[in-house]
Amino acid sequence: MDTEKQIPESQKVSARDFWTIKEGNWYLVTVRSKKREIFLKYLDNEIKNNKLEDLILAVETPENDIYEDIVLLNLSNFQAASLQLKKIQYFQRIERQPLKLEQINKMLALE
Repeated sequence: MDTEKQIPESQKVSARDFWTIKEGNWYLVTVRSKKREIFLKYLDNEIKNNKLEDLILAVETPENDIYEDIVLLNLSNFQAASLQLKKIQYFQRIERQPLKLEQINKMLALE
């Protein structure tokens, strides 16, 4: 799976830049099975159409197949983002607890 094409260009985070994002918290989002690609397109449209760049700070997709229905989002406001995400087709749920740095590193294979 080529993650370079999945993540909207405006939301990509390089491994180097990943460490500089300090404003928000990272959350785990689950999407419907086998629908991550289309969800990411809808998410990108939602971000652009509703000017959500200050709310959804970054988007990452783990490459490992065991995370195929997972999207990681860096959010400035959980409540506001949760309301927006619920409107996007194929969204299933967002974990209420922010991810720890160790969890993110493992999922993105940065360790």
